[in-house]
Amino acid sequence: MSMRHRYGQQMIVRVAVDSATAISMGDLLILDTDDAKPASSETWNTDLGTTLSNFNNRFLGIAQADHAANSGAVLDFPVDISPMSVYEMDCDAETHEVGDMLTLIKASGNALVPNQMKKTSTAGHACARCVRRNPTAQSRVMVRFQTSYWGVNAAGSQ
Repeated sequence: MSMRHRYGQQMIVRVAVDSATAISMGDLLILDTDDAKPASSETWNTDLGTTLSNFNNRFLGIAQADHAANSGAVLDFPVDISPMSVYEMDCDAETHEVGDMLTLIKASGNALVPNQMKKTSTAGHACARCVRRNPTAQSRVMVRFQTSYWGVNAAGSQ
């Protein structure tokens, strides 16, 4: 399990997804021109920090459904862009405190994992904040997101 909406008002938008794009419910998505794609599609640029900053500038929201690769293009794929929604996400096994900034982790090679978080101390890399600590399940964290499509993406200054 990578994501579970726990509470808070959702703001669902409907976006286009190309036929070849594979998306899993709970993936963090970017808007690439006019189509949603998982964070793993973010182009690697120089280093992890630059890539995370670029991701944050295009961060659309959280996928609310699955889309299998080569299953046909859609124009109404559901994405939550609300900063008021709280999600339970997979994360690195670490202790979280309310207010901790979180970011995506790097996969092997030069790609981002679209549905797993870790703490960061760099505001420009953060796309989420911890809103509830869970001392019994340190590989899960409750977060709220700030996307580029709901005001200014400033999770680091929330």
